[in-house]
Amino acid sequence: MFRGNTVVGNPPVQVSLDHTGNPGFDIKNLAAADANTFDNNVCLTSVSAPCPAVAPDANLTLETELQSVACGTYPPAASCLLSVSQWNWYLVNKVNPQAPILVLGNDGGAPMTVEQYVEGRAAAGLP
Repeated sequence: MFRGNTVVGNPPVQVSLDHTGNPGFDIKNLAAADANTFDNNVCLTSVSAPCPAVAPDANLTLETELQSVACGTYPPAASCLLSVSQWNWYLVNKVNPQAPILVLGNDGGAPMTVEQYVEGRAAAGLP
């Protein structure tokens, strides 16, 4: 399990001197498929490992935190599309266990971006 690491800047210095044919990567997973689990890591380049863009500053917004844990990316990359219940799950289980969940009527099952979810929370008066 590789969780919560920031790995940035390895390629140029680490491999260019003695492995000139290999441009290098921040994370390079050579293990068999599904042998390693990668969760919530931040890097610029990778091979066979998820690699969201480098996070913005430490003042993360709810939108940024949710997109990071649910989609594995950070803005300005496009958000993934999830239902309200899926966004609620990431909010309560990965971001803030005390956060009130958003409840929508019949539209609650329709996929939406993190931006739409956060806007729905604001419209409902939720933090």
